[in-house]
Amino acid sequence: MKTSIMFCLIGVLLFGCSHNSVGPGPNPSPNTAKYKLADVNSLAESHGSGLRLMIVSSDQVNIDGTSDQWQYVYADTASPHSTYWFHANASGVVFDSTSGTLIGPAIISQNWFNSDSALTITERNGGSQFTAQNPHYTLAASLGEPIVPNPKPYWHVAYQSTDSPSNILELSIDAVSGQAVPVYTR
Repeated sequence: MKTSIMFCLIGVLLFGCSHNSVGPGPNPSPNTAKYKLADVNSLAESHGSGLRLMIVSSDQVNIDGTSDQWQYVYADTASPHSTYWFHANASGVVFDSTSGTLIGPAIISQNWFNSDSALTITERNGGSQFTAQNPHYTLAASLGEPIVPNPKPYWHVAYQSTDSPSNILELSIDAVSGQAVPVYTR
């Protein structure tokens, strides 16, 4: 009897408390880039109301678009324009550090699709062929918005063979429309 109550309690905790909504629509899959985004945004707001998301990244992404840890970089839109770094994993969200102004990407200005969708698109646009030819590889993904020429969010996904590190496939995916743009293949 105690065992069934314990399993029931674990089930309620696992399934009943896993609702991290990030806006309208279904909840994001666990360990995707958006899974802990609401929690990261909340922690970022506690560091200042002027913080805006600039980059989401992981250097160890799985083929399904999940990662054990995502890094989130926010820019302070108020003076002194510092950069704030946060990490999210299954254990939660933590503030990492702050640094001086980061020059490069813009504030992410539009709603973007999640990392699992980005990896599905990359797999259809050369990723599955790359992994078939290179069974041992690393996979990294980052979301950012260039200042010019086309200011909207893009996923940048990079595959690299661990057996032959010069074998690389890099793709950029428009994180709004889903259009893939090959960046580099070798």
